[in-house]
Amino acid sequence: MPELIINDQTVQVPEGTNLIQAARKLGIDIPHFCYHPGLSIAGSCRMCQVEIEQNGRSRIDLACSNPATDGMIVRTDTPQVKKIVKTVLELLLMNHPTDCPICDDAGECKLQNYYMRHGLYDNRLNVEKWHKAKVYPVGPTISLDDERCILCGRCVRFCGEIWGERQLGIFGHGSNEVLSNFPGRELDNPYAGNVVDLCPVGALTDKDFRFKRRVWYLKSVKSVCNLCSRGCNIYLHFDVDHDYKDPGKRIFRVKPRYNGGVNRWWICDRGRYGYSFIDDANRALTPMVAGKEAEWDQALARVEDLIKSFSKKGNTGTMAFLIAPTATNEDAFIAMKLFRDFLKFDNLGYDIPSTETLQADHVLMTDDPYPNRKGFQDLGVGSVSNRMEAAEIIAAVNDGRIKGLIVAGSDLEGMSGINLDSIITKLDWLIVASHDQNLLWKKATVALPMAVHAERTGTFTNFKGEVQKFEKAVESPGMALPQWKIWQRLAKRFNARWSFDDTESVFRALAEGKPEYDTLNWNATFGVTPGLYPDSW
Repeated sequence: MPELIINDQTVQVPEGTNLIQAARKLGIDIPHFCYHPGLSIAGSCRMCQVEIEQNGRSRIDLACSNPATDGMIVRTDTPQVKKIVKTVLELLLMNHPTDCPICDDAGECKLQNYYMRHGLYDNRLNVEKWHKAKVYPVGPTISLDDERCILCGRCVRFCGEIWGERQLGIFGHGSNEVLSNFPGRELDNPYAGNVVDLCPVGALTDKDFRFKRRVWYLKSVKSVCNLCSRGCNIYLHFDVDHDYKDPGKRIFRVKPRYNGGVNRWWICDRGRYGYSFIDDANRALTPMVAGKEAEWDQALARVEDLIKSFSKKGNTGTMAFLIAPTATNEDAFIAMKLFRDFLKFDNLGYDIPSTETLQADHVLMTDDPYPNRKGFQDLGVGSVSNRMEAAEIIAAVNDGRIKGLIVAGSDLEGMSGINLDSIITKLDWLIVASHDQNLLWKKATVALPMAVHAERTGTFTNFKGEVQKFEKAVESPGMALPQWKIWQRLAKRFNARWSFDDTESVFRALAEGKPEYDTLNWNATFGVTPGLYPDSW
């Protein structure tokens, strides 16, 4: 490993590490715009110039394109380096519009931050600035302001190198250069939202977030995307203190969180924009019994009576429990303790077809829309004997062999040939646990409102077997509860002798004897933090 000195501090880094990354290891931020560790090196912005002493000779050179070598001495704070950085900033800002007060990137803008740190000069321009095209769409989800663009090329390289199709390009010469759509192309790839994360100056903005909230009002938590089996690491950005616009909206955007073994710096647009269900007006808020609002005790007492009415007659074989792999490991563990091990249900299944059909791609997307199928498999979710998959259980309902059905986390509409009205007429009772008032919820004998992942802590196991924790961002609306708490409350009504105080204690119990779960540090740094986007490079 090369050992070098940066600003009088010694550091060792892996072979091939460039000077920007080496300096970061010491907590030194070398200013840069075009460089990003997930993209090829362009060296076009000229911001990352440093003084390098090597083999007795000194030079000013780019930190992004120079790998760390043994014995190298690097200085980022000499008067000459500072003057160069200040000059480059002045040239970049010369024709840049001063519209920070209305820019969505204000508060996260690298140009703004570097000016405050390295510039702080008075404007010397005494002629009118060059004008370019203002806000216009370059794709279904992204807008471009060419006047703000500093031509770093990150977005161009992302489309070509990560997605594999040239959808954006830089055209023209000199001061007439502009970022624009590649001829005949639109920025419509399934990862297009990443160009907004990559843009260091707010030239590319997200239509979904545009003018919705100032970033300094946002807070964030570390979370995991629940829309496919990849389990991309994300930040949920939320604001519950300023209700001046979009009343009732709490989650305002999703940003990727770096994880080199899962999603690197990226997320797909399905995960980025698929959060609207969290604050949907159709959320299930209150337990329902026979179509009427009820307290939790009333609803769970009714569930208890329905199950006991079958159990006393020895009809456990005529009851079934279906739980979708949208549930966390903790939910599944408690559900199995109750319905399989304690109440002795014969028929349990989780292989419920989704209403969405996904196609895996070469970047991140998998073909499984469920975030925790692997976790269910690891926990042995399902019947010990008389194993039945979801389709078989529904077939048994149609045949009259199952008369009591509990469904958690699914509307069953993804199952081919299903007729909900027909199923309802053949059941003596239907219990539904859901986060939204879907058609199944409205037909349920008892309906139980669930919290979603943004409103609780828990773990998913992705398709590679990596157990990942996500954190609670906002409170559950109404009376909704995490699924495992619903089943634990029901277990208490049946006088079960086990009880757990919190999600961590459930995780400890389910992880016992499973070495793969030892990889998760439950007490790693989590919690609510300011909403500024730390993985933007």
